[in-house]
Amino acid sequence: MKKLRRALLVVPAAAVLLTAGTATVASAATGAPSGAPPSGATCVSTSGAKACFAAYGDRVWVKDTAANGQSVAGTIKSTLPERWGRECFNSRGKAGGWVMCDFDVPEYQDGRLWAVNNPFIGSQSYTKIYTSGII
Repeated sequence: MKKLRRALLVVPAAAVLLTAGTATVASAATGAPSGAPPSGATCVSTSGAKACFAAYGDRVWVKDTAANGQSVAGTIKSTLPERWGRECFNSRGKAGGWVMCDFDVPEYQDGRLWAVNNPFIGSQSYTKIYTSGII
């Protein structure tokens, strides 16, 4: 019984150490149906997907531009030295229009906005972003 109790105490402590050592903060969401992004939003396109980012409000819009049955994603990620990322998925298809995700990201940082068709394996393209509406 003592060995079991000791094992139960050691495993959670190891899990905490592994989690605490992780430097990247990432989150993903399925976007909510939305209208088009506002004028002035930074956008990028690739074959089958378009993504836009508005620094004021930390919002990402994603649209499927090809009726190919694949979902699309809009991803914002930091450039070094910070480590954070957010991913917004759209699985509504081309006829489903725009979706929007409302994130909270660190302010005053350089990053990249990615448009991705068929997330993790499909075509992708990026552009530079800055995470503050005030320069």
